[in-house]
Amino acid sequence: MKKTVFAFLSILFFISCQTRETEKNPINYIPRNAAVIIQTPNLKLFQQQVTSLSFLEENSISAITKLNKDLGFLKYADSITESIIAISVSKQQNFNYSIISKQQPNFKLDSISNKAVENIKSEGVTYQKLNLEGSEFFISDGGSPFIISNSESQLRQILNKENLLQNKSFTKTYKAISPKATSLIINHNQLNEFQKNLFPNIKMESLKNYAGWSAVDIELSKNGISFNGLSIANHKENLHKILANTQPVSIDFPTIVPKNSGGFIVLGYQKPKIFLQNLKEFKQDSIEKREDELLLNTREAGIIFGEENSVLALKTLVTTDATDLIAGYANLEENYRDFPIYKVSQPHIFKKLFTPFLQANNTNFVAAIDQFLVFGKTASELRDLIANYVNKNTMAHEEHYTNSIQKLAEESSILIAGNTTLLKSRLAKAVSKELRDEMKNLNFGDHKIAILQLVEEDGFAHIHGNFESQKTQNTLANKAKEILSLSMEAELLTEPVLVKNHLNNQMDIAVQDINNTLYLISNKGSIFWKKKLKGPILGEIQQVDLFKNGKFQLAFATPYSIEVLDRNGNTVKPFPLKFQDEITQPLSLFDYDTNRKYRFLITQKDEVFMYDKNGKSVKGFDFRKTKSEILQAPKHLRIQYKDYIVFPEASGKLNILSRQGKHRVNVKETIDFSKNKWYEFENDFVSTNTEGNLVKVNQKGVVSTKRTNFKENHSVSALPNLLVSLSENILKIKGKEISLDYGLYTEPKIFLVNNKYYISLTDLQSQKVYVFDSNAVLLPGFPVYGTTGIDINNANVDQGPEFVVKGGEKEVLLYKF
Repeated sequence: MKKTVFAFLSILFFISCQTRETEKNPINYIPRNAAVIIQTPNLKLFQQQVTSLSFLEENSISAITKLNKDLGFLKYADSITESIIAISVSKQQNFNYSIISKQQPNFKLDSISNKAVENIKSEGVTYQKLNLEGSEFFISDGGSPFIISNSESQLRQILNKENLLQNKSFTKTYKAISPKATSLIINHNQLNEFQKNLFPNIKMESLKNYAGWSAVDIELSKNGISFNGLSIANHKENLHKILANTQPVSIDFPTIVPKNSGGFIVLGYQKPKIFLQNLKEFKQDSIEKREDELLLNTREAGIIFGEENSVLALKTLVTTDATDLIAGYANLEENYRDFPIYKVSQPHIFKKLFTPFLQANNTNFVAAIDQFLVFGKTASELRDLIANYVNKNTMAHEEHYTNSIQKLAEESSILIAGNTTLLKSRLAKAVSKELRDEMKNLNFGDHKIAILQLVEEDGFAHIHGNFESQKTQNTLANKAKEILSLSMEAELLTEPVLVKNHLNNQMDIAVQDINNTLYLISNKGSIFWKKKLKGPILGEIQQVDLFKNGKFQLAFATPYSIEVLDRNGNTVKPFPLKFQDEITQPLSLFDYDTNRKYRFLITQKDEVFMYDKNGKSVKGFDFRKTKSEILQAPKHLRIQYKDYIVFPEASGKLNILSRQGKHRVNVKETIDFSKNKWYEFENDFVSTNTEGNLVKVNQKGVVSTKRTNFKENHSVSALPNLLVSLSENILKIKGKEISLDYGLYTEPKIFLVNNKYYISLTDLQSQKVYVFDSNAVLLPGFPVYGTTGIDINNANVDQGPEFVVKGGEKEVLLYKF
């Protein structure tokens, strides 16, 4: 634990050493085996910036105490000058550091005991050993440059000018950094031992072999770190030679990366022919000819990191149909949300296409998603990815990602992004056992993402990146997200609805398929039961508590019966009530005084019949027949403490009855009814006519018409204090207009959940579900995928609402928002 964390934190804390100018250049005294080199013009300022990083302030790392003890001598040095810190790994797997400065710092010698300093002469050089606060340090004795090291043998080698770094590529790299900035230089050839100590459980071949040297200028702020620099190849075996002359591209890959993934790594190349040729030369022509076509028709290739598995994704050229590239290699398995998923017949072909950059271990299935081919281990994995893509729950639509890439170049050759949500678990797996718990407990706070970009140009690569905290407005927590997808046995017939589960005070899902089978499903996706009915359910399923004991039953009508089923799907006696004549409208269920004294009304063309919970005709309800066919199921409205039963008929008559079935309001004027239902609004009965005008009927039967210019296929919905309308693409909520995309929309529905109003509608053409609040504001994360109207309620134990909707032909979806 000590040596692993020591190496990481050395980069941050060694910079507080203080030095003076000398005539000799510190870069001439760097050990040959240095893996990481830091140069800074102002150690004190850099040390202050590092220690004030919010990430370090938010995390308590146990090794800091040990490290501060090891570096206790720093508080005795008060002068500041430019310095170089060289970090390497010894043969004994210890981290060695040497700090090289132009001038010797001013030590406060009166604070240091004489016993703490020992003069040494060995192998022709003289130096001092400093024992301070339990740690040993070795310091050059006079002259220049000033050197201090935790390794006696390394200090002697430096002073004897043995095994020093003499490398033209390093010199070229060093000249590229800014002398006025703090810079980090990496020797890729020396990273092997470094990696074994820091991350023993992962391989970093691509990082080690990418280039000879990399250097970045670092900019520190309270929010985090950003950096810019370059990588330089020193021989033809460096990986970035593969991307030479391929030209970077504007990366579209994040549009298919789920925002809850671990992140991604992607290659981009405008010239796939050159990329293929470079790859062949690097691999010594180990690419088979049948693979050429795949590579020549792509311009991006990357890996999406999942919590358990990773997937390979390729973006094809605009002129290429993605499905053509897998013809002969895969067989259609299913269509999911209009995207095909195939089972790959020769998965080995795709696994090593982009090695050594990308290693694809899971290529059993492939999905064609617009211009992308995405390979995964299972079809279920690809369905989840498609769902996130359709709902735009991807990194490209995440605010912290879009903020981060604004600081990068517009085009990339390589782009890497790590989502810190899953980074802790990956770090815990990568480090040694003694550090595992510490990695798991890291608090990233507002540090949502780490991002790195490389842009190839003329034999070197520009480097850009950042790791900064961001206080974003639209986080994943408050956006609509899919939490359940369930495939049924047959195509769905009805819209799924949420129904109360009295056993756990949550909500279940009820839905019927085209075989007239009714399902009751938990909000976790478990099917409690299924029951074959004798016909389709008319309208929506409703709930009753027939026995007034808090246990709910499902109630609905089929074309020839009224059904009531208990929690286990069993029929509740005396139901079903069966009829010879067809029921032509959905079941009307009234509970006038909310005392569970239910009334069941059925409509048979021009007749209405009312039954009580015992299946008996209700005495005192005298209404039977209209003069023409009834157009809508009777509806109960209570306005100013008065009960009304309202329904229109084909002749243009609006019937407004009392509980006893007598005409309570006499509406003399005929109305050319639209398809819209009748609602209570501002103490009136409200709907529209076929001319697109708003029709109001007061409690005295007076009809008034308000010109609205609604189009033919308009729709309205209302509650006593809220009116919503939709005409073509114009949605109006409390007088506020929203212009939607043109489409084929379901009628708007109004829901009241947890004292908040929600207005929903679905575009059946684009298969998008919209949900607005009562102020006409579209909720975060919408629209999302769905193919029917929705039902909103608080379906589980938290306080946030959920909604259920049909997805594919056989699919039930549950969303949280």
